[in-house]
Amino acid sequence: MSNSNVILCDSHMHVFSHHEVIQSSNYVAPAKDLSDFILEATTEDIGRAVVVQASIDGTNNSRLLETLLHHDQLMLRGVAMIDEHSKDLEILANAGVRALRIQDRTRLGINDLERIPQLAAMGAEVDWHVEINTEPARYERLKQLLNELPAGQAVVLDHFGHCAPLNLEQRHQLCRLLDTGRVWIKLAPTRVSQHVGNYKDLTAIVQTLAAGYTERCLWGSDWPHVMTADPLPKTTDMLAFYKNVLTTEQFAACFSHNPAKLYKF
Repeated sequence: MSNSNVILCDSHMHVFSHHEVIQSSNYVAPAKDLSDFILEATTEDIGRAVVVQASIDGTNNSRLLETLLHHDQLMLRGVAMIDEHSKDLEILANAGVRALRIQDRTRLGINDLERIPQLAAMGAEVDWHVEINTEPARYERLKQLLNELPAGQAVVLDHFGHCAPLNLEQRHQLCRLLDTGRVWIKLAPTRVSQHVGNYKDLTAIVQTLAAGYTERCLWGSDWPHVMTADPLPKTTDMLAFYKNVLTTEQFAACFSHNPAKLYKF
């Protein structure tokens, strides 16, 4: 298939720094910034990207803001992390931030799901949606909390919602969340596939999600792949996989039309 008339979007990547060592209890951030992303993880069709605030940076969104304000090679949008005391959200929004991110992952030792209603209300004041890095054990509680969010506010699950691709019960639970009509899903494959490179174990879940929820699927590379063993994933392998398992219409929706709508490119 040809994407000559379609601008593709990587809806989930991170930037760090060439000049600052950033370390947490979980990982040391690679010394890579937007210029490295352009060299390593874009193709001629990828002209848009969503810079997601990494957990290691907490609620200090200064690097995200700097990246959004000082670039000229890609169209960018951002996802920030905030807390109850965050201010000046309008400055972030004017720079291109379109969402707030909440971490709720046992692996990271962070369980912040209960903060969603308050933070979502703050985000709604600047027309942001909510992105959540969570896991299947939390789906039922998340479904309950959706009723406490501002009307019409979208919720995006990172990394397939960390659903094990061959676990049919988890897949069913994920689909029930998507059935609410409020939830979108990022088909970012590297944290859930056991076959990084060819992603063959994701075929069934990708086709289920793309067929049932075509208008709410997104793709993200998760570059530069922190907490990931070598050899590091390649964007070209992901594109090849998705072109093979998705229809032309599904691919265009997931990789172009849906992110353009959600992130207001």
